[in-house]
Amino acid sequence: MKRIAFVGSVGAGKTTLFNALQGNYTLARKTQAVEFNDKGDIDTPGEYFSHPAGITP
Repeated sequence: MKRIAFVGSVGAGKTTLFNALQGNYTLARKTQAVEFNDKGDIDTPGEYFSHPAGITP
């Protein structure tokens, strides 16, 4: 099984690209939830990694 990650700043189009590659051309919606599908794909909100909880400098 191969894995790929789309990485970029908030609003860069990661979810739009992810949806287009799956043939889903609906508009991406803002959510604060981690989403999974039946293929094992995972979509996380950009803010999820921009502000990780529990990390202190």
